[in-house]
Amino acid sequence: MNLAERLHRHGLFLRGVVRLEARELECHELPADKPCCALVGNIGSSYWDDFNGSAEYRDGLADPLDRWSRRIAKTIAAEYELLPVYPFEGPPYYPFQQWAHRAEGLEQSPLGIRIHPRHGLWHSYRFALLGADIGLEKTPSGAMPCLDCADQPCLHRCPAEAFTGNGYDVDACADYLMSTPRAECHALGCMARNACPAAPHLRYLPAQSSFHLRAFLQARAKS
Repeated sequence: MNLAERLHRHGLFLRGVVRLEARELECHELPADKPCCALVGNIGSSYWDDFNGSAEYRDGLADPLDRWSRRIAKTIAAEYELLPVYPFEGPPYYPFQQWAHRAEGLEQSPLGIRIHPRHGLWHSYRFALLGADIGLEKTPSGAMPCLDCADQPCLHRCPAEAFTGNGYDVDACADYLMSTPRAECHALGCMARNACPAAPHLRYLPAQSSFHLRAFLQARAKS
């Protein structure tokens, strides 16, 4: 079974591979014999069924998705003699956004979220696997959806007016969600993100959107 097939068993995809330069490896204290960096993540709600049925999701402990991602990454990395690294461990943090731009040509949307030519805003990276040689390097394909989106509905749908095109007012967002428990956002996820016309068939399932929103509010409560 190749690496991509193994990842699919958990609803994950080999999103792209970049070759890290020697200076990058040294800067991020990564092994020189593993210069190929394979980004792994979801497309739409592809991992939700596997995660939803996992022990991490049901044990009631903190950070279930990160713990699930770490377990999957470590298991697969050991099988293929790869090194896992994660976007949620730090500081210092690994430059996943830079890697994503090089691997798949992602650009920043008006919401500040990286948008994909085909998947829109409905994707994320759960970890990366480093090795000596992992497949072929991908090149960017397709135009960014934002280039032809004159109306930019994402900037006008947020009930808290947290998005301006120049930044994201996280306090306004969190305050609105905590003071308005019956807001649509709690059941359906971020209204601004849902307003994006790109790849609507990949919008997260309501259960997944609610999970991410609860995690956001829990993190804010701890800060």
